[in-house]
Amino acid sequence: RYDAVVGDTTILANRSSYVDFTLPFIRSGVGLIVPVKDVVERDKYSFLRPMTWKLWLTSFVSFFVIGFTVWAVEHRVNPDFRGPPRYQASTIFWFAFSTMVFAPRERVFSFGARILVITWYFIVLVLTQSYTASLASLLTSQQLNPTITNMRSLLEKGESVGYQRTSFTLGKLKEAGFTESRLVPFDTAEDCHELMRKGPKNEGVSAAFLGIPYMRLFLGQYCNTYKMVEESFTVDGFGFVFPIGSPLVADVSRAILKVAESPKAME
Repeated sequence: RYDAVVGDTTILANRSSYVDFTLPFIRSGVGLIVPVKDVVERDKYSFLRPMTWKLWLTSFVSFFVIGFTVWAVEHRVNPDFRGPPRYQASTIFWFAFSTMVFAPRERVFSFGARILVITWYFIVLVLTQSYTASLASLLTSQQLNPTITNMRSLLEKGESVGYQRTSFTLGKLKEAGFTESRLVPFDTAEDCHELMRKGPKNEGVSAAFLGIPYMRLFLGQYCNTYKMVEESFTVDGFGFVFPIGSPLVADVSRAILKVAESPKAME
């Protein structure tokens, strides 16, 4: 016989028939964690993905149109745009595409051509900066999406799931409709990670159910690999346990309230 139980004991209705609980000192619940995968594909053509093919085509056509327009305005009055036909054709492309990286060596005399070139410089600046930012984001950041979104999808697909061996979660999962053959127990965070890493095809699981306090520790350890998608079961939290009718229940509950309302707890 014990006078009290101090630990991470979850307050449940069926347990309250045999013992008295204090007020919860930690709020809790059972969350569903699933593996996440990076939906961004990276390969040798990744440098093309920041812009759509329509934008790529529009950009190349615009380079040619700008080069041709400047040549048409300048070649009668500007010696830099004169010469043999082959030289003039190369000047059109050289002038347009060189604006991406440096100022062209050809001078521009007419007022209309200067306005056009200044406007084109601004467009090229915006285009290159947007492309650079998008490409950097594509190559360095991850877009992690969960492989499963809720408990219902697990039930519909008949997937295997994991749960803490010594937790009340087993009973909750059976009540929710999971068959015992689909429930795989684990003891540690490393065991949980190993089961989900294997997956259901290799005697692993598709997802796992963990108490919220334990889940925070688990996700802190494997933050880029898993994600909590929902709180599947709600419980009152962790409380201290005393025999039914114990006078200590009220005293300890008041102490918990004082600690919870203290300035340090609010920080």
